[in-house]
Amino acid sequence: MSHNELEYYERRAEAEIELAQKARHQAAVQAHYELASAYLDRVHGETPRSSGGLFDA
Repeated sequence: MSHNELEYYERRAEAEIELAQKARHQAAVQAHYELASAYLDRVHGETPRSSGGLFDA
C-alpha cells in the first residue's frame, strides 16, 4: 500500500471517529466506529472484519 493510501485511510478513520462522537443516535455511533475500525485495519495491514462492503472488490 502506498504512503498516500495509508494517509488517506488514517484521515478517514479520524473523520469517522469524530462523526461517531458527534452522532446522536446509537446506530450511527456504531456505524461510524465500525468504519473507523475498518480503515484502521487497512492501515495496519489487516483484513477489515466489518466494513459494510466498503472494501469489497
